[in-house]
Amino acid sequence: MQINKKVIQKTEIFEFVRCMSALIRSEQRKKCTELRLQLVHFETLDYLSHSSQYTDTPAATASYFGMTRGTVSQSLIVLEKKGYIEKNKDAIDKRIIHVNLLPAGLVILKKARTTELLTKATALLKQNGAAPIDNNIFVSTLNALKKASRSQPFIVGNNHKFNTMRKPNVFDLIECMAALIRSEERKKCTEMKLQLVHFQVLEYLSFCNKYSDTPAAIANYLGMTRGTISQTLIILEKRAFIKKNQDISDKRVFHVQLLPKGLNTLNKAKPTELFQRAAKILQESSPVEGGEEIFIEALTALQKANDSNSFGVCKTCKNFSRTPKGFFCELTQEKLSKKDSEKICQEHVPI
Repeated sequence: MQINKKVIQKTEIFEFVRCMSALIRSEQRKKCTELRLQLVHFETLDYLSHSSQYTDTPAATASYFGMTRGTVSQSLIVLEKKGYIEKNKDAIDKRIIHVNLLPAGLVILKKARTTELLTKATALLKQNGAAPIDNNIFVSTLNALKKASRSQPFIVGNNHKFNTMRKPNVFDLIECMAALIRSEERKKCTEMKLQLVHFQVLEYLSFCNKYSDTPAAIANYLGMTRGTISQTLIILEKRAFIKKNQDISDKRVFHVQLLPKGLNTLNKAKPTELFQRAAKILQESSPVEGGEEIFIEALTALQKANDSNSFGVCKTCKNFSRTPKGFFCELTQEKLSKKDSEKICQEHVPI
């Protein structure tokens, strides 16, 4: 029973990784929007920049991302038209197509990467840490995820992004873990005929508080346009996954409520099994005591480095306070329920 308890605790590490993944993904979306590049196109270019002759095919790309071949095919058509990639037939087997990244694709990829955010977060982590961060904890966590993942391209060959890094820092490793988690989420969503953006909106609504459940906050968190979120909410409302309610004080504001059907779908789509398998592998192969605190430090540094709202947990905010009558928000001057205090808020200011 004691081992099982430790394994459950270790799954929290992967939840922190998911939070960091969401922040990185949001920053990538903003960069891509500025460059008029879809996020899926950025991710495809990023994958191709690290692929080999064994993994640069449309089939391998689809497997890596957990997408259908049709979806990948459409993305490759767009990227080819823009002059970012070229497709070549295999010299031996003409049925096989290799996808090569062109110089123009490398240029746009470099502009779209979140290098500034991760560099700033790394600096903050070094400043605030009482002791140097042990990268081995993050390496062990990544390896556990790779072993637990169903995504074979992550664990085959020596040309994966992680393996090509000379000295990967904490956030390089987190990016690799985030990619693994996104791949698993895509596979789950494909099985359930649910778009990834729909899953992400449902997930966000499950852990945001009353100040952050508006369409504007959802768009800000996911780094998407309000138009895209508006269309997504229409679909989710038609499927009875969510409900929109008008604000009592300000009729111009709408709050989005997650309904039981939406919560049930979300729970089925979450990569819970991946986390459980990875946590067990991590505990058995590389027991790490106190690892959770290090991941919290990394998440806090990433939140501080993010120029937009940090979307942190309410009770970890500078404006959060405890009074004899309960919890209170100094910013809004309103009482907070215990439930709200444990959820994320767009007005969060890291301590």
